[in-house]
Amino acid sequence: MNRYRRQIAFAEIGEAGQALLEQATVAICGLGALGSCVAERLCRVGIGKLILIDRDWVELDNLARQTLYTEEDARNATPKSIAITEHLQRINSDIIVEPHVCDLDVDNIHAMFSRASIIIDGTDNFETRYLINDYACQANVPWVHAGIVGASGQSMTIVPGVTACFRCLIPEPPPAEQMQTCDSAGVIGPAVGIISNWQALEAMKLIVAGPDAIDGALRQFDLWSGNIRKLTLKRNRKNENQAGCVTCEQRIFDFLDGRYQTQARAMCGRNAVHLHVTRSEPLRLASIAERLSKECDVKVLPFMLRFDLDGITWSVFHDGRAVLTGTEDVELARKLYARRIGS
Repeated sequence: MNRYRRQIAFAEIGEAGQALLEQATVAICGLGALGSCVAERLCRVGIGKLILIDRDWVELDNLARQTLYTEEDARNATPKSIAITEHLQRINSDIIVEPHVCDLDVDNIHAMFSRASIIIDGTDNFETRYLINDYACQANVPWVHAGIVGASGQSMTIVPGVTACFRCLIPEPPPAEQMQTCDSAGVIGPAVGIISNWQALEAMKLIVAGPDAIDGALRQFDLWSGNIRKLTLKRNRKNENQAGCVTCEQRIFDFLDGRYQTQARAMCGRNAVHLHVTRSEPLRLASIAERLSKECDVKVLPFMLRFDLDGITWSVFHDGRAVLTGTEDVELARKLYARRIGS
């Protein structure tokens, strides 16, 4: 326990709280700017198990704001969940780290989160957040939402049945054209660090002190100007004038049911389209590489293929997913995928 002696010396944690941290399992979905920093912080405080989920790989422009990744990770295009697992295990060999190189969706969310006592939001899109919110409200698992663009962001800890849920806050996804992205507005590392550390602290409070330690407020951070606002939120309850929140009050889980599942979407700030093609069996990457090698140079990596073709940089994964960089045209991406990989 000498490793955590200063943490234990904090009265609100103590030895009992440290024992609770070491027994906890936390799932982090998305290991970019926010998620990678949360993962490192929770590793260092001694969380018993981390379940890490990310579909992406490390690139050079990640390194300015995403924790622990290295230039070697970027050169090797190492999947983020694999790269950060290797780094975390060198920081704290006592914890268990379970990496998953995949996209979170309706088909795997129950398997991914079934053992988690808390879920951390490190995602960059509303669809996945609504999916997490549906699962959390149905399974009664708390989760910590956050998002950041530029030097501004927000965070909200959701305890199902107690606090407002994400759909109480934002009943429907805002139009894409109204949303700033990290491509249009940028994002800076120190601001990421403040918000992600807030997420980690909220997770610790939930584990050590329980839901009573959570106020359910939305906190908005304008960190370039130094302003932080706390907005008190109430659950959108059913009454004589309204039906109440679709998710936490009406118990309609339309994202979890797959009614709003998008199989292809443009990626934030990447000039790329992510395609998720459901398959009965994994792709045979070696066979695809052999076939495409007649038209281009194909780099075969442990988890994917990389090649340039049709004016597009392709990253094709064994589970049928692909990222096509060089276009934001979803229909073009679908067409090229069907032509080169097969539908």
